Amino acid sequence: MAKTVDMRLNKAAVKYDIAVTERPSSADRKEALAEADIIIEEEGATVEVNRNAASQIDVTYLPSLHSIFSNTYTIIDSEMRHLARCSSGTGLDNLQSRHFGVLTRSLCQLAQLEMGIKEQSNYESIPDEDLEDIVLKALERKGRSKGSK
Repeated sequence: MAKTVDMRLNKAAVKYDIAVTERPSSADRKEALAEADIIIEEEGATVEVNRNAASQIDVTYLPSLHSIFSNTYTIIDSEMRHLARCSSGTGLDNLQSRHFGVLTRSLCQLAQLEMGIKEQSNYESIPDEDLEDIVLKALERKGRSKGSK
């Protein structure tokens, strides 16, 4: 099989050379392209191409932080509304009170995390000169705190 492909490849190379040096007719050009397609197809059938790529490649998707925060706030809001409806009639039992505490802590942690991320992104948008000043001030404070110990 490889020999026939090599022979046909040589013939196609000769036809290509003729097509480049002379002005071929459109029929000759179509014939050369068709033969080249056939040769490429036959050659491609003999080459193994990553048959087990799925087991070798680890693809992960990074979720959008905005959508995570939005979804989490929506869930907490829904749960808080449910607890508010329950508390308006009879009050909250022990389990519901603990659930309310967990939701409140989750809301505070989520808000703190979001503020931390915003502060980090603010540092990325600061001009380099201002950022250098901030770093120098921090190093001076660190140097003073070591010197006082």
